[in-house]
Amino acid sequence: MKKLLLLLFLITNLAMGREIFINDQGLKIEYSKPSVSCFYDKEAYEGYLNTCLILPNFETCAQTKYEMYICGDKNKVK
Repeated sequence: MKKLLLLLFLITNLAMGREIFINDQGLKIEYSKPSVSCFYDKEAYEGYLNTCLILPNFETCAQTKYEMYICGDKNKVK
């Protein structure tokens, strides 16, 4: 049972790994890969992340914008 729990923990950490983004000003941001309801486009997500940096919860802001504008747009999902 312990081995199964350890395996689940490792798989979750690998799937939800940390990403590093360096914006135009050279600011290095480490963030968790989001779980979104459609395909994950790293470049688009990092663009939203860059616009949310002034907020204290920038990862939540970026994920919300991504869901609204990428996952919500039927033309981009296809």
